[in-house]
Amino acid sequence: MQFSRLTSCLTADAARMAKAAEGNMDARVPTCPEWTMTDLLEHVAHVYMHKTECIRNGQPKSWPPPRDPEVPTLTLMRQGLGDLLAEFTPREPADAAYTWYDPDQTVGFWIRRMAQETVIHRVDAELAAGVALGPIDEELAVDGIDELLRIFVGWSSHKWAEEVADSIGKLLPKPVAVTSGDTTWVLRPVDGSIDVDSEAASDVAVTISGEPAPLLLWLWRRGDDEGIQFDGDEQAARALHELIKEFTQ
Repeated sequence: MQFSRLTSCLTADAARMAKAAEGNMDARVPTCPEWTMTDLLEHVAHVYMHKTECIRNGQPKSWPPPRDPEVPTLTLMRQGLGDLLAEFTPREPADAAYTWYDPDQTVGFWIRRMAQETVIHRVDAELAAGVALGPIDEELAVDGIDELLRIFVGWSSHKWAEEVADSIGKLLPKPVAVTSGDTTWVLRPVDGSIDVDSEAASDVAVTISGEPAPLLLWLWRRGDDEGIQFDGDEQAARALHELIKEFTQ
């Protein structure tokens, strides 16, 4: 997905999030039950501020910074977004920046990650406000599924193998396929970790499929089973769903 498109999605979804929050700052967030809308936007603001600092100066030594209590949370979130976009604009995606993902230490990683962070939390805000969910860009949704499965699940399962090997053994004993449109991801347990590839396989326990947006929301536990198909062992699909939660806490 082109970085310019990711930035456009980030900007649009942040605006929708702010609109949903207006007048609803005390609303509970059903997908993050311990949070109110204020907590949600405070989190998003700090995420934007943190990534801005990562690009400017590398990994922050202490976090979060002192909070000015006079600045309303919605204003803080908008300021954080503005500062983040101001860091993206003059830089190339290939420019160096500290990230937590070892294979990609570039600004482009953060452009992608912030677009995906924002669309999920925009949905959280809309659910909290009780308004209809806005559309999710189809290409962004496919990219989000790819990021979740390849980086949050696949790469992380190797990075922190000792911590997750037992859960993988219990919840993913056999390969599982996830598919949307003409894109397929096969999650295969290998020596206590998970390899993710795009080649169709005949030995999967179940194939989980759906249109990109509902499938993205289902994987991130922001949507129900509507529009999601399970071809094979549905319990294996539920087990993968539970396993993903361990990588996205």
